[in-house]
Amino acid sequence: DKETRGHSERVSNLASDLAQALQMPNDQIELIRTAGLFHDIGKIGVPDSILLKNGPLTDDEFREIQNHPIMGENILITYAPLKAALPIIRSHHERYDGRGYPDKLSGDEICLGARIIAVADSFDAMISNRTYRLGLGLEKTLQELQRGKGTQFDPYIIDAFFSMIDRMGKEAFHALYCSHATPHR
Repeated sequence: DKETRGHSERVSNLASDLAQALQMPNDQIELIRTAGLFHDIGKIGVPDSILLKNGPLTDDEFREIQNHPIMGENILITYAPLKAALPIIRSHHERYDGRGYPDKLSGDEICLGARIIAVADSFDAMISNRTYRLGLGLEKTLQELQRGKGTQFDPYIIDAFFSMIDRMGKEAFHALYCSHATPHR
């Protein structure tokens, strides 16, 4: 759907810009950009009744959503040009503290690209309007990311993310990464 496409493009842009801010090599920046575009491709295997549900998910529905990283890996596994992106796609919902999915990886067990995508993905999910809520707004979203530092998110990536915002300025950052979202009222 149009929203998932926009989300994937925004995650790709933010994650590759964050990788660039981390001074990663160009080939790794490009890999992260590509992984960002495809990180949610496994959602095509999840029914729209779950993806577009206007309200909280049941436990069974949430378990189905949790399979999308594995479905994405399975969809792309035979496409050689995306082979290097598969660990990023599979692990983008892992948490730094090991309480994520699908493999319960923690810390450096999670590839760096997936740790970067996790921050970009979460940022865009929180800032964006959903069928069941308005976006949180920039300040609230940044507070939530800071709150997840060391538990959901790699502290190194969060620090780099906030440094990137400081270097750009909040207005420029907002114009680049938040202009699609209706301000929270």
